[in-house]
Amino acid sequence: MVTRPVPADWLEQRRRADHLAREKASGLLEQLTRRLRDLLAEHDDAVSVIDVGAGTGSNQAWLAPRLAVPQRWTLLDHDAALLDVASQAPADSGVEETTRVLGTIEDLPELTEGQKVRLVTCSALLDLLTLAEAETLAEAIAGPQAGARVAALLSLSVTGAVEIHPAHEDDATISKAFDAHQRRDHLLGPDAVGILADLLRQRRAEVQLSPTDWTLDDDDAALITRYLSDRADVAVESDPTLSGVAARWLSTRMDQLSRGELRVSVGHMDLLALPAASSRHAQTAEPSAAAPTE
Repeated sequence: MVTRPVPADWLEQRRRADHLAREKASGLLEQLTRRLRDLLAEHDDAVSVIDVGAGTGSNQAWLAPRLAVPQRWTLLDHDAALLDVASQAPADSGVEETTRVLGTIEDLPELTEGQKVRLVTCSALLDLLTLAEAETLAEAIAGPQAGARVAALLSLSVTGAVEIHPAHEDDATISKAFDAHQRRDHLLGPDAVGILADLLRQRRAEVQLSPTDWTLDDDDAALITRYLSDRADVAVESDPTLSGVAARWLSTRMDQLSRGELRVSVGHMDLLALPAASSRHAQTAEPSAAAPTE
């Protein structure tokens, strides 16, 4: 997982777009809340949640009030500065306790061992994982030690699909360099959500996907400026020969934005994983009477 600092102001700047995009996956959330209510009815007095790569707490701020059950959260992040400024859970969100833990995804096995974790969640994280880290996450959600009671909601994973209107002749060049940077050092980049879905299905989890694209217009001018500027910078970092191309591309895009002509869609995907129905039934079924011997 990339451990270079993620600016807190970027996480805050994108929060509104993230929250609006997540509303598009309301169907996944409805299934998750039903599952968590069933768990509470069966065993628990509160749902234990681990938020991986919690950052400034945006995921908890959006998700906790919508779960509508008592919750205890663990916010896990590698950046102490982000955890220090993480927002408090909203009032009346059902959060009874929030614990902040400094660490990476490699710490998940220790955090989940022996604990009654019922929900693993993250937001805008999967593209920063390597395959080995994705396998660690999949094991925590659906491996043998997870039992049959862990659900997961993995949100806002980038897919690499970016549409900017009007089109520009250098869009494809910038996108190619940007995506190459996303896959540097064996990171999964825009392939991450598909890979994680496969890893979870291999472990017999029931997986569903729902698009949660950013749809940005004039009301998001500051975010568009930041996103496109970062996109140009990353393209040049990946391929320094694109310096002139990226500068011209960005200048054109900023002119279009200032005239109110620019629309941007950034592809994201939410993933819901639930234990296989057969596993859930096996855990809750009453022991059957022994069959008579012949």
